[in-house]
Amino acid sequence: MKKATLKWFTLIEMMIVIVIIWILAVVLTESYLTISKTALRIEQEKNLSEESLILTQVFQAISDEATIDYEAYSGNLSTTSWFTDILYLTWWQWSWTSIYTTWDCLDLDKNFEPDEEWNINKVIQDYTGCYLVMKQWETITQLTTPWKVVISSVKFRVIPYNSDKEYFCIGEDDWDCVISEGMMPQNELHQPAFWMFIHLYAPLYQPTGTNKIDLPLQLFFNLNL
Repeated sequence: MKKATLKWFTLIEMMIVIVIIWILAVVLTESYLTISKTALRIEQEKNLSEESLILTQVFQAISDEATIDYEAYSGNLSTTSWFTDILYLTWWQWSWTSIYTTWDCLDLDKNFEPDEEWNINKVIQDYTGCYLVMKQWETITQLTTPWKVVISSVKFRVIPYNSDKEYFCIGEDDWDCVISEGMMPQNELHQPAFWMFIHLYAPLYQPTGTNKIDLPLQLFFNLNL
């Protein structure tokens, strides 16, 4: 009788130990997955922050030396409210310089329907060929890193944007600015500048869920006259 009681007691202990181990395994697995997701999210946020900082520094360096090449637009800026997909720059070493995005860039509003089933590899497969570039003569420099960040199509808004007159400057004085459609009063001339609108997304971005990591940027830069 004692041996039978001892046997059942041993089986109960083993079952308790198995249950405890199973619970610990579940807890540890969940903890590992949570830590992994957090680490991945931090890494993606870091990449987006680094890319935005690089873009800001690059455009700040450009704005210290370059100006808008109004002649390159052939007067078409006023018909698009001064919005453009390509930023044309000029001035010494910046002559014949353009900045634009390549390939088919990500636009969540157009590329994905709200009820579409999300494929986690879709962004990587379809949009890593899109990046921001700067072309000087025949030299093309890549300004964003596709494996770190997926970007939307870039939009620039050239200033002055409150006039339908195109002008370019040939000297340091405002009166040296030539207006294509008659003269504009001096106090209405504006220092050349531009806005840059671009949206950065993590390569594993999910419109819904825990991996919704993105960074919309609106950068403003004053340029030389």
